[in-house]
Amino acid sequence: MSDKVSIKEIANAFTPAKEISDAEKFAGRKEFVNDAFYGLVTEGANLAIVGGRGIGKSSLARQIINISQGDNSLLDRLNIHNDEKLDFLSIYLACGDNIKTVSDLLTRLLTTRDCLLEWIYDIPNASKELGKISGGLDVKIAKIGSEIADETTSSKAIQTHEIDVVFQNVISEILKAKIAKNGILIVIDEFDQIEDPSGFAKLIKSLATNIPGLKFCIVGVAQDIQNLMKEHESTDRLFAGSVINLPSMQPSELNEIIDTAENSIRDFIKFDTTARDKLIELANGHPYIVHLIGKQALRSAYLEPTYELNEEYILRILSEIAEREADPVLEGRYKRAVASSYQREAVLKSLFAVIQKDGEIRTSDAYKVAIDYDVDNPSQYVGHLVTEDYGAEIIKVRERYYRFKDSLFATYVNARPWLTKNK
Repeated sequence: MSDKVSIKEIANAFTPAKEISDAEKFAGRKEFVNDAFYGLVTEGANLAIVGGRGIGKSSLARQIINISQGDNSLLDRLNIHNDEKLDFLSIYLACGDNIKTVSDLLTRLLTTRDCLLEWIYDIPNASKELGKISGGLDVKIAKIGSEIADETTSSKAIQTHEIDVVFQNVISEILKAKIAKNGILIVIDEFDQIEDPSGFAKLIKSLATNIPGLKFCIVGVAQDIQNLMKEHESTDRLFAGSVINLPSMQPSELNEIIDTAENSIRDFIKFDTTARDKLIELANGHPYIVHLIGKQALRSAYLEPTYELNEEYILRILSEIAEREADPVLEGRYKRAVASSYQREAVLKSLFAVIQKDGEIRTSDAYKVAIDYDVDNPSQYVGHLVTEDYGAEIIKVRERYYRFKDSLFATYVNARPWLTKNK
């Protein structure tokens, strides 16, 4: 055990609430970092990162931004061959509830200081282009080059094709200014939150033809790129060779997360082999779960104090996570699905117990497990779990086959101690 570390160091050893921006803390994923790098250096290629929740898509996107801005430290650490430092003007935007259409997306990119707005002010022709829509957008700007008194956005009186044209012209003017040697990279995280992304494929196809210096990297929860964009036309060609379908993490990669956390606190608190094995088992390939449990474990151990954590300690922390609602979203979904019913909770855990490698669940297998939990008529509770009343956490694939809507929630179902009864 080394000299005592600070509370801040303990609090930031694991970071479930935030994607990994620091290349030194990024674990594993060599194959996918390599794919991303080649996507960045390939002319005309756009990138996409798709996969389930909690498996590190946003963290990979942050590393792509680092690499695009000339930071090759991750490439060097992973022994990925590189012979130049890239120089992109990189923009990051995470979609939220207020971005419902492609028009909303372009509006946000144009009128947000952390996106393109700051650069637009420095380029007179780009400012003029933005001025064409500023009235309709209700963007209150004092003067070009001065501070903004207020920024609000509204799509009233703006037609989609009009903002498409303005966006294209603004990007063209920024590229002409040669702010960055390799062009512009726009990373759109949580793309799946856009209610109606129709027209985006057509837009980037047009931009690829007319403005070759612009790249997009879209990130979202989906099984494939067509599912994410909800369009099939041209999507394969637009992202040819640069779609990163991010799978669950390997145990060795999850172990690397724990190693990095221990190193960051100079081994002040250690996870023994049993603790590591339990953490990795519970995580089911989801780095988010390692960060969530790890953070709570270090916090409790630091305050007690305890300096070596074992499997029993991890199981105790799981109960504390549920009691404190350390992840209120997952906990809320769990309680809605269970709704204080022991039998429904037993069926939920039975469904997880028999998940096949492809994610599908054969109900006949789940019913056998549920009957061992003394559940009468388990099919009735499966019927409940597919309805909105209980969160629709289970999806019917075909007759007698189901799957969890969200693999992260499925992992939480397995990891969380029983709510209704200890079995």
